[in-house]
Amino acid sequence: MYRYQRITILLFLVLMLGACSKQPDHARYIPKDAVAVAGINLKALGKKIAWNMITGSKLFKEMQNRIPEKTTKDAMDGIEKAGIDLANTLYVYVKPDTRFKGDNRITGLVPLSDASQWEAYVKRVFPNAEIKQNGGHKEASLGRDMFVGWNSNLLVIINMMSAPLDYNDLMEGRGAQGDRPAEDMASLSAEMNVAFSVTSDNSITTNTRFTALEAEGHDVTFWLNYGQLMSQYGSDVSDRMGGISLSGALWKNAAFTSGFDFRKGKITGDMRYYMPDEMKGIGTELGATNIDKDLLGRLPNQNLDMLVAMHIAPKGIKGILEKMGMLGLANTALAQQNMNVDDIFEAFTGDMGFVMNDFSLHTETVVDSFMGQAVTHQNQKPTLSMSYAMKIGKKEKFQKLVELAKQNGLQQMGSGFVIPIDEKDSAYLAMNDEYMVVSNKNAYANSFLKGDFKSQKMPDAATQVTGHPWAVYLDMQLLLKNIDAGISHSAHDSVMIMESKKLLNNISLSGGEFKNSAFEYHLDINFTNTEENSIIELMDYGMKMNEADKITQ
Repeated sequence: MYRYQRITILLFLVLMLGACSKQPDHARYIPKDAVAVAGINLKALGKKIAWNMITGSKLFKEMQNRIPEKTTKDAMDGIEKAGIDLANTLYVYVKPDTRFKGDNRITGLVPLSDASQWEAYVKRVFPNAEIKQNGGHKEASLGRDMFVGWNSNLLVIINMMSAPLDYNDLMEGRGAQGDRPAEDMASLSAEMNVAFSVTSDNSITTNTRFTALEAEGHDVTFWLNYGQLMSQYGSDVSDRMGGISLSGALWKNAAFTSGFDFRKGKITGDMRYYMPDEMKGIGTELGATNIDKDLLGRLPNQNLDMLVAMHIAPKGIKGILEKMGMLGLANTALAQQNMNVDDIFEAFTGDMGFVMNDFSLHTETVVDSFMGQAVTHQNQKPTLSMSYAMKIGKKEKFQKLVELAKQNGLQQMGSGFVIPIDEKDSAYLAMNDEYMVVSNKNAYANSFLKGDFKSQKMPDAATQVTGHPWAVYLDMQLLLKNIDAGISHSAHDSVMIMESKKLLNNISLSGGEFKNSAFEYHLDINFTNTEENSIIELMDYGMKMNEADKITQ
């Protein structure tokens, strides 16, 4: 376990040392079929927090103390003097490779300012490492799970997660420690050659979506080649769908990009999901309409803990089923109920919203009987109000669904319906000509239909996420305010609850518009302290959690 911890921390430290605000030259070594690529822009981050604030922090020193291997501690102390180009960018990419555990190879690209300093660092920290020349680069194994190669200006780190050992390996002494067999080393050396030999036409820099992401200059970036991911695991998806075969055109050229920035008092993120060429017309349909304002206005806003709302165009969903070749199958299944997919999709407009109000979590004393004796213990009991609403499309189609539900046991209660959940709780369904609403409180369902909540003012932060096809809002202060810190039997967990209450204000995600072949979203994670950079706030929180860990040690 410690060797994985060692490698992970070393990669993290190297990651924290590279940065630049534009796409660097060594990005060309990332192959275009990489499943995922992560990068950190410390040129931007360096303006917000100095490196010595991290290495000199109590949290960093505690992390060092928890590592048993002396060589790793030395590596952590000296990594900043290892010839790494501190004014540049580091990338970590994941590439499909069935020869290794997880069918993937994890590779780090670290620019060097002085290759001789790096070599001296390897000799000092890993004195048993054998450095070999391999064509235009040198290479060495740093333990069983990290293989490095370097030339005059680039260090390549391959983190090779060992495959699980079988019984014969263990009996013959081939355990977790020790050197790799010669055939493994030859395979690693071959992989290093591949990493240094990415041609320009096979590089991710030919992908305009990736280059556009890097040009935005975010503090942290993440690229997911969704098309490559689905091609790699498409057979598994098919198996889980009962053997239904999906066309590769459904994900060809699909990708997800995200960029995050650590600002004063907040973390912001901008995300895009690029639809495959085959699905662009459907994307236009799905991202064209905002959430219905009247529906949002009818939802209860008092003590609003969570809001999730969206407009999902029924025509777009039907188009997806058609592209997947599942429309006929769905119609066949519904025909048994004398229905078809149009009966479902035309019953609703696609506007829906969910809210949670008045959340609290506290302890209650419960007395049970055990072998004739009264036993007292404490339970954690949540209380909350939940409401979910949908806007009705064609009334006759909707009524057809209601009749089907009644035939399957939906219980009438007055002008609405009741859905028993357990002996204490039920969900209440009410409807009129415009809306259907389900709530765990009958009064809330009826008030939604009558518009009684329209006079309630939505929190300012929540109003910022409306006016889009998608909206998510979490009021972290309200969610955590009514959680009793004493509910846990662990002192560590109690500290975590108290400190978490102080950290975050709210989280919001909005977007869903379809622009330039992509769905666009924006994230805001707002901290309670608006005067300090969010990185420093997270470090402070980490130190307090580190102190809390000692309570249970």
